[in-house]
Amino acid sequence: MPRIVVPLDESENSEQALPWAAYLARKLDCSVHLVTVWTHDEEIWLRAGIEPGAPLERIASAVGEYLDKTSRRPELDGLRVTTEVRVGKVADHVREIAEAGETRYVVLTSHGRGGVRRFVQGSVADALVRTLKVPVIVVRPGNATPPVERILLTLDGSETSECGLGPARALAGATGATLHLLRVVNPLAELPFTTIGPAGDLGELSAQLFKAAEEYLAQAARDGEVWEVRAGRTLDVITDYAREKACDVIAMGTHGRGGVLRLALGSTADAVMRAADRVVMLVPERSARA
Repeated sequence: MPRIVVPLDESENSEQALPWAAYLARKLDCSVHLVTVWTHDEEIWLRAGIEPGAPLERIASAVGEYLDKTSRRPELDGLRVTTEVRVGKVADHVREIAEAGETRYVVLTSHGRGGVRRFVQGSVADALVRTLKVPVIVVRPGNATPPVERILLTLDGSETSECGLGPARALAGATGATLHLLRVVNPLAELPFTTIGPAGDLGELSAQLFKAAEEYLAQAARDGEVWEVRAGRTLDVITDYAREKACDVIAMGTHGRGGVLRLALGSTADAVMRAADRVVMLVPERSARA
């Protein structure tokens, strides 16, 4: 049975991923797999009432009790829920768990205690999305709970951005949401610094880029999908469009080349995550080749 993996760290923030995981599990006929990876952070041990250096059996028992209690939460009623406890590096274990079974999504919050907090803030996020083969759905604490009615997918014509098409369409089909395709045109970003000429040249370039972008989206879109080309700074255009159209999810194709998660759109996933006030779905480029 396909499943949705939810990393938890015993914090209320991390548990805000549960309503989304439950909603998706019902829409996609999936089970929910709750995972806690116990790190070697002594502060976390003390907060959980476990003495640093305690035997693994003690850790497994305490964390197992937490996961068992969490699995009986009302939002998970009627779903098949499994649990798992690991000790070690969060990203390594979540990746191993996600790829060991038929995982549709990894759903987590952008801020938690300890390891989960770093999923979208540093090296753990980098490692996870760079090597995973499944989409990662990141929920910000305070995000509205489902249903999903509108999904925004950002495209720039590259294969990396287009790897988000399949997962975004699958999510839209399962939830009944309308898929919005957005392409951002930024003429200044298209020009080398040495070739910026008169304003007329820039205006002509802008018109050419707009026309090409419109032709691209018109060809990429399917019946029932909405598409639009806008000009401006990529990050601002994405977040403004999502708010204006009340999109519930922002979907982005990503790759992990370099030290940060870079969008094919020329910005960083981390920047969009900080600026966006709604759920973000990151689709690793590897998922399209898996």
